[in-house]
This record gives sequence, structure tokens and C-alpha cells, in this order.
Amino acid sequence: MSQTLEKIWEDGFLNEKSSLTPKLNDFYNRKSTLLINKLLRSFKVEVWILIPLAFAQFFFNLLLDNDNSAFWGVMCALPCLLWFYVGIKQIKSLKMISYGDSCYDYLVAVRKKLYEITSFNKNLAISSVAIIFFPMLLYTYFNNQSKTIGEIFGIDALNWPSLTLFLLLPMIALLALAIFEIGFKQTNYSRDKKINFLIKEMEALRS
Repeated sequence: MSQTLEKIWEDGFLNEKSSLTPKLNDFYNRKSTLLINKLLRSFKVEVWILIPLAFAQFFFNLLLDNDNSAFWGVMCALPCLLWFYVGIKQIKSLKMISYGDSCYDYLVAVRKKLYEITSFNKNLAISSVAIIFFPMLLYTYFNNQSKTIGEIFGIDALNWPSLTLFLLLPMIALLALAIFEIGFKQTNYSRDKKINFLIKEMEALRS
């Protein structure tokens, strides 16, 4: 009872025949498995919530009762369905990571995959915003070519030609980048903190 966890770990490494080694390995195996399973459940919730969100986007556009509201409803719902498909594939890729002989190597591999997924999802989200808004700007432009920006948006001071509508696209993309940078950082902070803590704990005990 008086032995510290560090002492037990050290003894297990110095003495391969020690009966403590399998117990300690089993402890970290279970701890790693529980953590990753919890993260996967959370990831699944985030992915599956995209389905009702897609339907909400579609029906919201129908309620607006604008011209071609069904078309715009589909356009707004498609990114959610695309993200859902990508999310399901990403969950499968995480599950396919081989546990191997070491829970430490497994955690490092999962962390690397999660970093790749986060980077990909951020780029996909920003691209999706641009893809959604471009046809909307195109539609607005072709239906208001003879008007100024001020007339389109009801702002008299803006006498710019309607073609300048397309300047909104890079502005929207930059705004989306800033929002997603903050959003992804906050979402992933807790997840990364737990994995990194467990990895560092094992590294400290093995050093």
C-alpha cells in the first residue's frame, strides 16, 4: 500500500518478471479504452445531430416562402448531409486504428488522427460556407443587375454596382475562418487536454 504508482511502474520495467507489470498495463489499457470510447460517443452525437439540422434548414427555407424556396432549402441542407457522410467515415477511420501491443502507441495514433480530422473539418467547413453563398450571390446578381448595392440591401449610401456583390464572398470566407478557428479551438480543447494528459502521464512514468 505504501508503494507509489511511479515506484510500481519503475519496478515493473526494471523487473520484467514482476507480477505488477501486467496489472499496471491493464490499468492503463482500460483507462485508454474508456477515454477513447467516451470521445467516440461524443463525436457520434456531433455527427448525428447534422441530420435534424439538415431537415431544419430545408423547412426553414420553405417557411420563408421565397422564390425557389425548395431549391434553396436543398442547397442549405446539402452541406449538413455532406458533413454527416464525412463524419461517419471519420468515425470508422478512428475505430480502425489498431490497438497493437501498447496503449501508449494507440493513444498517440488516435491523437494524430484527431488532429488530421480537425484540420480537414475546418477547411471543409470554410469551403462549404463559400460554396453555399456563391450561388446565392449569383442568383441575387442576375436578378438585380440594374440595381446598386444600396438598392439591393436598402442602404441609400451604397451606390456601388451590383457586381461588387461578389466582394462579399472573400469577406464571408474570412469571417467564417475566424468563427471556426474559435469554435474548433473551444470544442477540441477539452478532448485534446484529456488525451495529452494521459499520454504525458505515461511518458513521465516511463522516463
